[in-house]
Amino acid sequence: MKKTIILCSSILILFFLGYFANNSYALNNYKKAFYIVKIKKSFKSAVFDLKQSIMNDNYVIVNVNHISQGIKNVGKKISKLDVIEFCNLSYAYDILHGNKNYAAFMPCRVAVYKEGKYVVIIGFLPSYSLKFFKSTTPLMKQTVLKVTRQMISIMNSVKNGF
Repeated sequence: MKKTIILCSSILILFFLGYFANNSYALNNYKKAFYIVKIKKSFKSAVFDLKQSIMNDNYVIVNVNHISQGIKNVGKKISKLDVIEFCNLSYAYDILHGNKNYAAFMPCRVAVYKEGKYVVIIGFLPSYSLKFFKSTTPLMKQTVLKVTRQMISIMNSVKNGF
């Protein structure tokens, strides 16, 4: 039951991501909701490099949802797709100390999927979430922007190397 709920939630998130994301966004454009990287690399290699980059930036991988495998288990087929969730608890403290409701957007999450000869990595930018909060602190805003820059850097490192 719990796996089914997680699978359904993940599918809805991915639908939302796919619906709104069409293009890559500039590194300094934090008014956009998503950042996308397309690379010519094997899926397995891209996921490995992404995990390595996440850990190199002092984040902990909280969970890896193998969405395509879950869909396969219910008798349907979709191209390779994983969702990787990660967090840095020091940054989490600084953000949540500013507004605990931000927890609804945590942890950081990126989807990795195969699209033709490309692997696509897409992430919801943490900075975009700030627009939903009237009550924040300067430290919260600063930390969210820092995490956003790091998330973009992590995603770019898969394409450009470490």
